[in-house]
Amino acid sequence: MQLKKYLKEGRKLSDARTAICVEVGKSGEALFRELTGAHKSSLADDKKHIDFYWDDRKVDVKGLKKMHHSGFILLEFINVWGGHGWCSRKSKAEYIAFQFPEAFYVFRKNHLRTRALDLCEVFDRSKVIRKNWIPYDEGKYKWIGRYNAQDVFTYLKFEDVKDLIFEVLPYAYTREENK
Repeated sequence: MQLKKYLKEGRKLSDARTAICVEVGKSGEALFRELTGAHKSSLADDKKHIDFYWDDRKVDVKGLKKMHHSGFILLEFINVWGGHGWCSRKSKAEYIAFQFPEAFYVFRKNHLRTRALDLCEVFDRSKVIRKNWIPYDEGKYKWIGRYNAQDVFTYLKFEDVKDLIFEVLPYAYTREENK
């Protein structure tokens, strides 16, 4: 599986942490597919950051993470191997769907990218903060990467991008309420 290889070799995560990350991704993708009827992409497309085809939209899905509970999102511009991150200009995803506790919030990738570039200081590879963990507030609007990796990302507050929402896919209801 591509994700396990990325987490084990690229991120150098433990087996336990890898299992948690894989489950977050799989469960988020399953819920997104259930809500939208989207079709899972091929492995070749997945490598280009396209998880699903939702009607004519190419979507990368981000599962429910601790940062989302805290009102933050992460935008990846360069991946751990130094390639195109999912929010880079060259990523083939057109939309990013972030799973939050109550809904998926879908954004146009280019709008997120532009907002991040407007809020962050001008990118300078030599000034990327390299830490394996940084509090979300400390990493907000800064270019961050992990030790022993080539990735570059930033944190934004959900409030910073709320006006850019393309679509909301609520799911925080019981099946009984939906009848």
